[in-house]
Amino acid sequence: MLRRPISLLMLVAFCAAAVTVHADASDDLVDQIVKLLGHPDREFRAAALERVRTDAKGATHTLTFAAQLPKLDASARAALITALGDRGDTAARPAVLEQLDGSPDEEVRTAALAALGEIGTPSDLPRLVKALASESAAEQEAAGTALTRLRDPSVVKVLAADMKTAPPQVRGKLIEVLAARRATGELDAIIAAAMDDDASVRTAAMNALGQIGKPDQLATMLPGVLKAARGGERDNAERNVAEVCNRIDNEGQRGDALIAALDTVAVAQRDELMPLVGRVGGKRLIRFVADIAMGDDASRRSFGIDALSKWPDASPADTLLEIANKTTDAAERRQAFQAYVKVCAIRDRRNDQQRLERMKQAMKEARTTEEKIAVINRTRTAYDVEAMRFVRPYLDQPEFCQAACETIVELAHHRQVRDPNKAEFDAVLDQVIKLSTNDELVERANRYKRGETWERKK
Repeated sequence: MLRRPISLLMLVAFCAAAVTVHADASDDLVDQIVKLLGHPDREFRAAALERVRTDAKGATHTLTFAAQLPKLDASARAALITALGDRGDTAARPAVLEQLDGSPDEEVRTAALAALGEIGTPSDLPRLVKALASESAAEQEAAGTALTRLRDPSVVKVLAADMKTAPPQVRGKLIEVLAARRATGELDAIIAAAMDDDASVRTAAMNALGQIGKPDQLATMLPGVLKAARGGERDNAERNVAEVCNRIDNEGQRGDALIAALDTVAVAQRDELMPLVGRVGGKRLIRFVADIAMGDDASRRSFGIDALSKWPDASPADTLLEIANKTTDAAERRQAFQAYVKVCAIRDRRNDQQRLERMKQAMKEARTTEEKIAVINRTRTAYDVEAMRFVRPYLDQPEFCQAACETIVELAHHRQVRDPNKAEFDAVLDQVIKLSTNDELVERANRYKRGETWERKK
C-alpha cells in the first residue's frame, strides 16, 4: 500500500534534482535518467523522457540515452525515439536509423520516421519517400511530417524531382509535402501535375495550388480545371482556383484577372469554366456572366445561369429573377428561378431579416407549386421566428404541408430561435407531429419540445 506514495516522493525528488543540477556537469543526473527509462512505473518513465528532451545537453549524453534503445520493449523504445527526436541532437540519428531499418514493430518505425524530421539529413530522403508508400497509414503520416519538417534547403528540390517519377500514390503525397513547406519555387511542377493522368495526383496538385498558388498563375491553372473529371473533382478544382483569385483584395481587379485568364482558353471550352466564375463572384463578373446568361445562344445561357447560381452571395439575385421572368422557355425558367431562390437564401453578410424579406419576395414571384415549395424549403436559412411565422400557414395547404413541416423543424433546431419563443414553437411543433409523414421529423419535433438536442446523421 505504501509503494505508490513512496514512488511519487522519489519522482518529485528526481525532478527537483534535474532542475537544480547543471545538466552538462551532472553524470549522476544522466545515470538517474538511464535507470528510469526502463522503470515499470509510467510516471517515472515520463519524467525521464522529459529530461532526455531538455537536460544533460551534448552529444556524449545523447549517445548514452540512445544506447538504451535495444534494452527497452517496443513501446518504451518508441517513446525514447520520440524524445530523442525532440532533443534535436543528430548524434542520435544512427541509433534511430537502426531502429527504423531493423525493427518489426510499427510503433517503433513510426516514431523513427517522425524523429528524422528533427535529426535527419538529406541522405534520409530516400527512406522517407519510400515510407510514403508504406502499407501502414501511421508510417505514411510520420514520413510526410518528417519531410515537411526537415530543415535542409535542398529538400524541396529533391522532392520536386522525385515527384516526376514516383508512383501516383507517392506523387500526391509529395505534392502535399511541397504545399506544407510553402514551396512556391516549385509551382510550375505542381501546375504540371494538375494535368496528370491520375485523378489523385491532379487533386493533390489543385489542393496545393489552392494553398500556395499566386494570382499571376491563374491562366496556367485553368487547364487543370478542365482536365478534372466532372463532379467532385471538378468542383474541388474550381474551389481551389477561386481561393487563388480571392488573394486579390480588390473586387474589380479580381474580376479583371479572371476574365484575362479566361481569354487564354479556347472559346469552345470557356463556357465550361462558368461555374468557376460563379464561385469567385463580384459585381464585375456578374456583368460578364449576365451577358452570357441573357444572350442569344440557349446552350450558353444555361452555362451562365448555372454560374450565377454558384455565386458566394446574393448579389446576382435580381439578374436571375429578370432572366426567370423574361424567358419563354419552361426549362430555362425553372433553372433561373431555382438559382434565384438559392442565392436569395445564402447565408452571406446580410442579416436574417434581410434574408427573409428576399424569401417573401421570391414567394410573390413564384408561379408554380414547385417554385413555391423551393421557397418554403430555402426559408430555413433565415434564423428568425418570423421565418417560422411566414411558413406556418402552409401547414394548412396539402401541397405544401410536408415542405413546411421540414422547414419548421429545421428552424426549431436553432436554440437561439426556438428558446425565446418556446410557447409559439411548441404549438407549431404539435402541428408538425400531427401532420408530418416523416418519422425522423416527428422525433426531432418531440425532442425540441422537450428542450433536447438532435445530432444530424452523417
